[in-house]
Amino acid sequence: MLPTIAAILLLVILMLAIPVDVVFSLRKDGVWHGRIVVYWLFGLTRQTLRPRRKERVRRLQRHRGLRKAAGTSGRQLVRRRRYLVSVLRSEGFLRQAVYLVRDLLRSLRPRRYRIQCVVGLDDPADTGRLMGVLAPLRLFAGRKMGLGKHSDVAFEVTPDYTGPRCTGYWGASVRFVPLKLIRVFLGFLLSPPVLRAATGLIQRSKA
Repeated sequence: MLPTIAAILLLVILMLAIPVDVVFSLRKDGVWHGRIVVYWLFGLTRQTLRPRRKERVRRLQRHRGLRKAAGTSGRQLVRRRRYLVSVLRSEGFLRQAVYLVRDLLRSLRPRRYRIQCVVGLDDPADTGRLMGVLAPLRLFAGRKMGLGKHSDVAFEVTPDYTGPRCTGYWGASVRFVPLKLIRVFLGFLLSPPVLRAATGLIQRSKA
């Protein structure tokens, strides 16, 4: 029994040690189109996150319906705000939260940035001036810019002198290791300031 449990735990740890790539993309061609693609197991598994607008509205209406059914009163809202303020004022909590954000940002590895857009103004002369202002940004194309070992930047702007126009594509990819993120969150949750704030919150709720 113990060897089986140890083998399962080892397998879970190994799987959590495999990097995850998250690709963000945003396209504007008349309307905005955005999606998030998550790659895992070296690209063997892929999950596309692209919630539709109708689904977002439906979820928002469902959430409002649950809040009305729960009958959350003004006193409960005031009490929750007091709890939140007491947690934020707890000694060392804000400093620990800042450390959490810092460690999370360090755990993320930016990979690639890509910007392609077509812009145009009413006056072709204004479009030319705009291109002159944006010309220095082309110097960043292909630069490492200290964003990571494998990070690069692609920047391309095409003018449209026929009339007002603004279409384009923006994409970025980030890599992280789930095991590192779990370690960061556990370090935050088990830190003395957070445990002290949680203890005070429990005592206030029982009072």
